Amino acid sequence: MNRAKKIYINSTVALGSQLLQIILSFVVRKIFILTLGMSYLGYNSVFSNILQMLNLADLGIGVAVTSFLYKPLAENDKKRIAALMSLYKRIYNIMGFVVLIIGLIVSIFLDQIIPDSSVSPLYLRILFYINLTGTVSTYFLAYKRTLIIADQKSYITNITDTITYFVMTIMQIASLFIFPSYIVFLSLNIAKNIISNLLLSVHCDKLYGKILNNPDRELYDEYKPQIIRYVKDVFISRIGAVVFYGTDNVIISVFRGSLLAGYLSNYTMITVHLTTITNQLLSSIQATFGNFINSGKTIAEQKRMTDYYLCANYFIGNFCMVCFTLLAQPFIERYFGKTLMLSFTTAIWLGINLLLQILMQLPSQVFTIYKLFRYDRPIIIISAILNITISALLVKSLGVNGVLIGTFVTSLIYLFSRFYIISKYVYKVSYLSYLKKLFFYFALSLADICLAYYVVRGIPGTTWLNFFVRAILIASLAILFSGFVLSFTSEFKYLVNKMLPDKLSRYIKPVFLGTMVVLVMGVALVAGGGTR
Repeated sequence: MNRAKKIYINSTVALGSQLLQIILSFVVRKIFILTLGMSYLGYNSVFSNILQMLNLADLGIGVAVTSFLYKPLAENDKKRIAALMSLYKRIYNIMGFVVLIIGLIVSIFLDQIIPDSSVSPLYLRILFYINLTGTVSTYFLAYKRTLIIADQKSYITNITDTITYFVMTIMQIASLFIFPSYIVFLSLNIAKNIISNLLLSVHCDKLYGKILNNPDRELYDEYKPQIIRYVKDVFISRIGAVVFYGTDNVIISVFRGSLLAGYLSNYTMITVHLTTITNQLLSSIQATFGNFINSGKTIAEQKRMTDYYLCANYFIGNFCMVCFTLLAQPFIERYFGKTLMLSFTTAIWLGINLLLQILMQLPSQVFTIYKLFRYDRPIIIISAILNITISALLVKSLGVNGVLIGTFVTSLIYLFSRFYIISKYVYKVSYLSYLKKLFFYFALSLADICLAYYVVRGIPGTTWLNFFVRAILIASLAILFSGFVLSFTSEFKYLVNKMLPDKLSRYIKPVFLGTMVVLVMGVALVAGGGTR
């Protein structure tokens, strides 16, 4: 099976899996609010951020092992695969106990982290311990899914996760109606991950059982110091990622209360699902990219492939950003109610940060494959401190937007610095070439969202029918307009020819895309009664 076909299969399964999970998650969220209320939603949001920070104990070991797996998988070197997985298992078992101990210590301070709690401290800790159990369990069960994904078979993990998610979610919905208890709901939620990881562990043994048995001790000892050195470099990057995306709800809870964090979680649930979809789509590309690089390709070929994948990152990220920014408000109003809405500026900041987060997937993948994390340690430390400082200073006056601005500023620093390192230490090309690409993409996104906002602003959002009309038009413009502009670039042409069937790719030309943009704009203006 060639690389393009593997990407297509993995990406298609990932998309279908996530669409089903998104639909079910919104159904569960609605029933959750109706039966248990917003307070528990706020607690859950804060717990999620705390557990994200606890995952720092991973130290980047998963990233390190994944990067070392690409070459032996490409060469089908079974002994090295077995040695790496044995080392991975042993370290992760230790890390599981470390996370458990740190989590128990953090639980002592829950009263200060959630000062507006309406339940007893003991009950709050019980809820946290259930969440902690789910996190700790992943260290003992989930390491084998890394091998499956690195071997370009992420469709297996997606199918398993989807089936488990569907069954357990139906049970959660039933429990909320029959016996609305947050503890029961949480327990079933934790069971999703545990059961899925157990199933994947069994399947991994079937696929690679003979490989994983009796690892070579000499190879084990050879990899151990290499991974430890690499982990030291990755760890700082892990801190940056956690601070950028794992502290918002904690800061909001401490300074403005957990209820506001619950309100924000209705929006971030959408962005998390979008990010998860793109991560899974791009993880298929990452595994294929790693295999490509470790197959003896020249630096020039690797550079071109990086540019192709950056274009793919951007195209997906721009689509998510435009759709989220312009559809989040009417969706929250229609589905959850006007009282749970935040401001439109919050949706804008969330959309911008969503685009930046998706764009950062490409440099993160390159850093993983080329083992570059040692170069940006000072930048990550400064950015992390800056993020917390800006968020804490602005949250009092600007609320949620202040925290999101802190994330925005440091994400920009993170993004531009990583491309500088890639241009200097990997491909040895002018940094200006990447700056031009990034500013071109940002300008295109600004034009795309302004165009979509302008042509659909006359369509009222008072009914679900109007909402779906707006959604179709906005999504169409997000794809067609950016596709039209990008169709003049060599990167987009390559992606179209490589990823799409011939019957479809022949239509993806500037004339066709431009005509479709004009047609969709005309339909939108007519549906909205003309410009207003």
